[in-house]
Amino acid sequence: MIRALIVAILLLLGVVVWQRGSVSIAHRAADQAASSRDAMEAERDAARAEANGAAETLKAERDSAAAANALASKYEKEKNDAKTASERLVADLRAGNQRLHQRWQASVATAELSAAAAAASQPDGRADDRIESAGRAVGAAAQCDAQVRALQAYALLCSGGAR
Repeated sequence: MIRALIVAILLLLGVVVWQRGSVSIAHRAADQAASSRDAMEAERDAARAEANGAAETLKAERDSAAAANALASKYEKEKNDAKTASERLVADLRAGNQRLHQRWQASVATAELSAAAAAASQPDGRADDRIESAGRAVGAAAQCDAQVRALQAYALLCSGGAR
């Protein structure tokens, strides 16, 4: 009977040791599952943050591209306005509605000289040449002004100054 009792106690001790091992394995598995869950949640949060950052960057790039396109359109309009102003000046000069500055009027003063003096003088060009030159000068200056304004606005946009 004592032997049976000792065998029963040994069996019970074996079951207890075996159960403790199983419980220990279960706890380790639970801990690993919890740490895996935490790592997956951290990866998920990082992926969400990265996706949100990419969306914000894309939106900023689209806004910047739209602003750059608006600047380009404004520049093209100002360039066309400069060309129109140049053509209008040429037309006004030909029609006599505008007059050239004194320094551009050299041949007019020369024409008023006597015929002998006019023949001896060297004219600086025909009136049409002066008119065309004045128109080109005004047009080029206006186009340069438009280009400078557009480039300055674009530089301000690129530096983040104009949003």
